[in-house]
Formats: sequence, C-alpha cells, structure tokens
Amino acid sequence: MKTIRKISAILLTALLCMPFFAAPAYAASPYAITIGGNAGNAVTIPANGTVGAVITTGQNSVNKDMPAADHVAKANAGSGSLLASVNGALFNAYYNAGKTLSYPDNCAQIMGMLMSRGEVISRGSGKNVLLGVTDTGKFLIDRVSVSVAAKFRGKDKFTAWAVNTYHTDASAIDLFTSEMGYSFALQSGAVVVRMQGGMVTDVQTGQSRLNVPAAGEKVMVFNANAWANACTWNTEPHVGNLAEIETILTPEKAGTQSDWDRVVTAVGCSPWLLEGGVDKFAENVSSDPKMGRDYKAQRTFAAILGDGSLMIGECTATFGQIIDYLKGIGAVDALALDGGASSTLYVSGSGYVQPAGRKLASMLHFVDYGSADAIPKKGQNPMAGEPSAWAKAYVEKAQNVGLIPDGFNLMPKANITRAEFASLAVSLVKQYYSGSSYNSLLTKNGIDYDAARAAFNDTYLLDVLQAYQLGIVAGKSPGKFEPNESISRREAAVMLTNAAKLVGKDSLDGDALDYEDAADIAWAATYVDFVTRAGIMGSTSTGRALFNPLGYYTQEQALTTMCNLLP
Repeated sequence: MKTIRKISAILLTALLCMPFFAAPAYAASPYAITIGGNAGNAVTIPANGTVGAVITTGQNSVNKDMPAADHVAKANAGSGSLLASVNGALFNAYYNAGKTLSYPDNCAQIMGMLMSRGEVISRGSGKNVLLGVTDTGKFLIDRVSVSVAAKFRGKDKFTAWAVNTYHTDASAIDLFTSEMGYSFALQSGAVVVRMQGGMVTDVQTGQSRLNVPAAGEKVMVFNANAWANACTWNTEPHVGNLAEIETILTPEKAGTQSDWDRVVTAVGCSPWLLEGGVDKFAENVSSDPKMGRDYKAQRTFAAILGDGSLMIGECTATFGQIIDYLKGIGAVDALALDGGASSTLYVSGSGYVQPAGRKLASMLHFVDYGSADAIPKKGQNPMAGEPSAWAKAYVEKAQNVGLIPDGFNLMPKANITRAEFASLAVSLVKQYYSGSSYNSLLTKNGIDYDAARAAFNDTYLLDVLQAYQLGIVAGKSPGKFEPNESISRREAAVMLTNAAKLVGKDSLDGDALDYEDAADIAWAATYVDFVTRAGIMGSTSTGRALFNPLGYYTQEQALTTMCNLLP
C-alpha cells in the first residue's frame, strides 16, 4: 500500500511540474492562449449533436445596438443552457447617438450576413464568408453564395437584392422583416407586397414610406422598373397568392451542400483566415488599413478544429499571427469576426473574459439544448406541403383518375388561382367528353380559338382559353383574365355552377340556405344558391349559415368539389 501511495505521489508531482499547454477541450470553460506573444482567451464548443446556435440583434433590429449584457440576458432567457457568446458581424458603430436615429443615415447598420432560424435577416446577396451551424449541431465555415427570393404561386420567383437593406435603383427588389428597425422613404413608384402566414396579404401602391413589418411578416419592395417588368410578364404577385421565402446557400467546398442546406444559424464576416488548413487571407479584399494582414488590434475569431469542434477566441494580434497560431494547433477552417471595441467573449460561469468596448448590433450564442431534436429548426410554410387530412382522399382520387393535368403545380393548401381553376375545370369536362365531342363542345357557344385568343392580352394558356370557350370562366375586365389572381369562394361558386351544368350535374334537390353573410355574396347569389342546393359547396361554419364569400378557395377545396362532379 505504501508503494502504491509513493508511486501516486511521484506521478502527481510530475504532472504538476509539467508545462501547461492550452489544448482545446470539449468544455464550456475558457482557457488561456498566446498569439504572437500576446495573451488571449478561447473556449471550445463541442460538436456533440446537442449544441446549436442562436443570434440576438440589438433591440431585435439589424439597425440598432444594445449592451452585450442585454444580448447575453436575451440568450439566457431562451431554451437550453447558454455555453458561450461572441460578437457577430461587422456593423456601423460610428453613428451619432446625440441626433435623431434614422435609417440609413444615422444608425448601427449591420454590414454582414445574418441568418436566424433558417431565415436571412441581414443583407444576404452575393458571396459571403460564413460561419454556419446546422440543425444537427455541425459547424461549417466556407465562402458561400447566398440567394434569398420570394416565390409566388410556387413558381414565379423574385430574388432579393438584399434583406433589410433598401436600394434606390429603379430595378431593385428588396426583402424586409420585423428586424428592420426603422421606417424609411421609398422611391417613387415603389410597390409594397406584404406576406404573412405563407400568403400575400396586401399589395400596396403609392406608398411614400415603408413602416417596420409586423412580427412574422415579410415585405418585398419592388421599385418602379422591377414592378413594371413583373407586370409585363404577368408574374406579379396578387393578394391571396401562396408566398414562400426561398433561401439557398451554395458553398464553394465540394461535398458540403447537404450540410449547408441544414444551416439554421449563420453569421458572415471577414477576413477569411483558413480553408482546409491553408492560409486564405490573400483572397480577402479590403481598402481599410485596419483590415491588413499585419495590423495589430484586438480581434475575435472562430475556427473549426480537426475533430469538428469550434474554437472561438480573442487576442490582441495581427491576422497573420492568428493564422499562424491556428495552423499550429491544426485548425481546419477559420474566419475573423468583428474586432476592435466590438471584440467580446462571454463564457457561462466565467463571465466576460473579453468585455465589449461598445454596444453591439449582434451576438452569436452557443447553446446546449440537451438533445438534437431541441436544436432550432427551419420554419415551414403553413400553406405548402401535404393536403389536409380531410382532403387527402380527394387529392389522391384526383391524381388517380387524371383530373390533375400534367404540369399542374400541386400545392393543396394554397389558394387556387384563376388559371389553375380553369385548368382543373377543363380537365373535369374532358372526363365526360373526348375527341370530336369535346371539340364540338368548345365551339357550342360560338367562340372559336381565335376569338378566345383575342379576348385576353394577359394570358395565352390553352386551358384558360378553352375554359372561356366552354363558358366556365370570363374576364375580370376588358382584355384581362388576371390568371394569377386567387379566387374567392363566391367566384368559385360561379365557375363551379358553370362547370356543373356543363357536365349535366344540375340537380337541385337540396335546400336553399339563408346565409348570414348574404350581403357579401351580393352579385353571386344565384350561383351560391345553385352550388348550395346541388351539394357542391356549403357553409364554412358549424352551427351557423356562413358562406364566407370573400374568403379564398384552395386547391384542395377545388379538387374536393370537382371529385364530387366526376362521372
């Protein structure tokens, strides 16, 4: 026993006498580092599948700032256990706080790209050097092309020049979120498209200013030429249309696309320090002497280590010295974060190992959620995806019998457009008529193809023209069919009445209803009465007779009613 104790004592003494090496460890505790002869601090964040990241912005805006303590407090108030925090993207910290704050002339405007919960909230156009964190807790650093677009009706896509940054060019298209922070003046002729809940809620013309969007709302601003171009090609959005924000991150590093597709949190900054252990500083372009390789200043940085963990560190050093240090410890990929007085490193349990010298516009926080399932995920459009449970059988039946024509963009929960309804209506009629009998039906109303073609100057779609020939649909105004407008329930009643009569479904055995919202049914009263008594459409409320005539009609509702009209 004495021998064992003596050996243990010798080993303990040897360990205490060994020089200290600040090797990164999977622990949320700071450790000392030395870069270029200067002392600094770092912390290593594990890639263990339970750690994710969140971003906080100054006063919930990309154009405001707040003390680092407020950022940390906000992160601590969220779910999970905060491990560490570091300052985020470059931003304009040199505004005049003594004057009225305004965008873009006098505010703390973020210059880099920020992504939060899978949505870009700052800038985002072109190529960015990004630190990204996936919904599985994987860390990534690369130069990435960022594309943010609004896609309407599942097909017509408009790429934003930037997010929460306004361009005055007449051809510009910009996207704004509730993180905008300030109202601002719009260019003459700009059109404001508001989106919420996966749908276009308003299209406004003649606006001189854009107010800050509401929580959860997205706003796309088309300057005059951009809107005119969209109208020329009949791709402009309409109220009620499906609206999807599509964010695409395209990395340069081969084989990593599937990982970047899962990124939910990202911060873009510069300079790029390492890629695959190779010095990348020469690929950075900046005229600012403070961003030179040999300019010494307080810096923060992030580096992915060989085991996939992430080191975040701070030190007063040059970029060249930081690169040499990171190469020496075997770091794989690295980038610098904002520096100078913005440099901040907070570690839970240890506090600020590097306190900020100013208010910050953004901070990046690493949080242990306890499980992979709890890491923040990307949101989904509530109107897209699978059909509702009640409509699933009808949608499947429509697919099986060929009611849904080739090329139809099936999005069951989306509001159906006039062109889409016309396409389904023509397909329904073809379930009853084919060949010469269908051709005869087309000319029964005395409208041949040429006459139908001449009736509208905003669509050449064959199904629309044939639906017009068949008497199912009509124009909205002289020369205009408005193919991309979403259909209201009273408009659907008119078209369904025409289609039902055409296929011989004109039985009116049901009872008429005295709808409580009859005033809004107005000019469509005869048609609503028909579809109600024929059992094609009915009340939208249990226990009350409400037709909801001004509400929108969805694809799955249209498919359900048309399935009931099949032979």
